[in-house]
Amino acid sequence: MKQHVSLTRALMGAALIVGLSAALAAATPGLISAALAQRLLGMLLGAVVVVYANAIPKAIAACARSRRSAAQEQAARRFAGWSMVLGGIGYMLVWLAAPLSLANLLAGCILAAALLLAVLRYVWRGAGNGPAIDGKE
Repeated sequence: MKQHVSLTRALMGAALIVGLSAALAAATPGLISAALAQRLLGMLLGAVVVVYANAIPKAIAACARSRRSAAQEQAARRFAGWSMVLGGIGYMLVWLAAPLSLANLLAGCILAAALLLAVLRYVWRGAGNGPAIDGKE
């Protein structure tokens, strides 16, 4: 049943993104300029990153697959969540303020840096460096 709810939310989120993108496309160039539509779409994508990143620490995963304790796993998820939320906010701010000729590159670099931080933290702190859950090596 939980998978059904999760799938329904994902489909509703996808429909919202496609619907808003279609609305922006329909509003261009009659109601809004192409540049504003591009900025709004970039900000929409940044908002999607923030929403999904906010869910990272709340996702419950089986720690049995991990060699880390539940506390280590949750700390890694919190760091990844914060990193990606801040990256998503940075992505949105770049699309809001940067020149359009540079916005895509700068926003992508900010988001890539946030992802790289999360991955490096996981690798540096974790993947096998912590104590095994069952006490065996």
